[in-house]
Amino acid sequence: MSRFFPFFFLLLSASLHAQQSTFDTDNENWGASGDPLSTIAVWQATGGIPGGHIRVTDAATGGTWYFEAPPKFRGNKCDAYDRYLRWDQYTSDTTNAQPFGGRPDVMIEGAGLTLVFDNAQNPQLTWTHYDILLREDAGWRLNDITGPVPTQAEFRAALAGITALRIRGEYRSQADIGGLDNVVLESNFRFDLDGDDSSLVFDDGFATDTLCDPYSPVIDLDAVLFSEKPVDSIVLRLLLTSDGAAESLEIVGVVPATLMVSQPAPGWLTLKNNGPATLADFIAGLQALRYTNTAPTPTRGERFVAVRLYGECGDMGVRYAYLRVFPAGDAGISGDTTICAGGPTVNLLSAIGGTPESTGYWQPNLPGGLFKAGMDAPGLYRYIVPGAGNCPGDTATVAVAVEQALQLPADTTLCYGESVLLTVPTGLISWEWSDGSREFFLEINEPGVISLAGETAHCNLTDSIVVSFVTCKACPFYAPNVFSPNDDGWNDVWQVFLPCLWQRFDLQIFDRWGNLVFKAEAPEQVWNGKSKGMPVPPGVYAWRLEWVGELLGESKTNREHGSITIIR
Repeated sequence: MSRFFPFFFLLLSASLHAQQSTFDTDNENWGASGDPLSTIAVWQATGGIPGGHIRVTDAATGGTWYFEAPPKFRGNKCDAYDRYLRWDQYTSDTTNAQPFGGRPDVMIEGAGLTLVFDNAQNPQLTWTHYDILLREDAGWRLNDITGPVPTQAEFRAALAGITALRIRGEYRSQADIGGLDNVVLESNFRFDLDGDDSSLVFDDGFATDTLCDPYSPVIDLDAVLFSEKPVDSIVLRLLLTSDGAAESLEIVGVVPATLMVSQPAPGWLTLKNNGPATLADFIAGLQALRYTNTAPTPTRGERFVAVRLYGECGDMGVRYAYLRVFPAGDAGISGDTTICAGGPTVNLLSAIGGTPESTGYWQPNLPGGLFKAGMDAPGLYRYIVPGAGNCPGDTATVAVAVEQALQLPADTTLCYGESVLLTVPTGLISWEWSDGSREFFLEINEPGVISLAGETAHCNLTDSIVVSFVTCKACPFYAPNVFSPNDDGWNDVWQVFLPCLWQRFDLQIFDRWGNLVFKAEAPEQVWNGKSKGMPVPPGVYAWRLEWVGELLGESKTNREHGSITIIR
């Protein structure tokens, strides 16, 4: 929680508000560019004048390295015009140092311009002090040390929008080390939404503690505003909202009469100088503001309020308030679901009642809440919307059951003459066999594919079984040994009786001289005792048979022979 500081903090002397780096505790975010060994300036706790300082080591790979100023030296520094840039500097080696008139010693970039300055003296082995007047006629040039003298308008424009400030640290082509201390840019402007950075935002911004209720100030109690130039207005814009018109900036306190408030939109508010408004008046006006959210269930997350200040020089920069809105989470109402095995992926969030937030996570881990039967285990899944800070979260559960697939017996093979009795599995409330019947039992005594379609309370299911038949015993082959083809209607023909499935059949009958008198390619073909249309004489005839049939699911070749006696 931010600590309170009285408003007299605004009235400290101007020198304390200059943009300055004394390096007494750290490197204050200074860096280096060109060819340094590191782009981060190294802080030294001692050796400065007084206290600490920073130094940079040359990588000696070519080029010239510079100290790079951090963000607080950038932005609108228009009030630094006709004032000074000051610093102290040393170098570790002056051997073969470049003479005066080499490369720029100071560069200020802004408004598309580059202001450069060439010092009359290089840094020495001990601390050397520099005071550079920030005015166009003080020796400054445009772009390089031989460039034209900038106009006053150009100089002021560059100061009003500084994008980079560099101080040269290398003055010889060989490796060296440069030190820097007590950098001051005499721009006495400061606008910090949290003066002591107690909210842990270090860019002059402010962050709230986590809000369980969507209602928040936009600056801390110790906010700082110092400017030697008059402040014209402060414009606040609510950014990255999640709940639309339910979110707004509102005046809930007393705004000084010297300020005029205008609000073109709920998330857009302006405090404008309506007379001799003081800096304290603007701070008081900001303290009277609140972010509010009237949504029944505000979306959890961070909002941003941009606070932009305008002064005599125009836009003096923007500061940000980070509002962490985390009302109590809503994970919805616990539920359960039954999922069909082999079915599509199901989002378990659909099994939760109410209006669960989409920011939660599942435990056990279930990416996206997507459940796939067969890949994810049935059981209890928790949907957790986490708390934040002191703000509570919420948890809902989903009990997941998986409706197993309909399962008939495995495919089977039977012996001819046998049958299998199929039964409707339990749990079905309606069903139909592939032959159209709806019987609870179905006897199968013929080969084929038998399927069953059924419904449970949650799923439509199908399964099928393949039933095959094989010959399990040798075929009961029979061939009579006598017949009387005399057309008396009794025993007039002769044939082989083969009551089995066959694949090939070859029967031949011969007389006693070996002449073929009859041939058949199927057991149904009968011999009437004739050859070439004429009755054969009574007597004994030989026959020979070869047929291919099936036994235990495999083909088998059978060979038989015998004799027939014809009686007339």
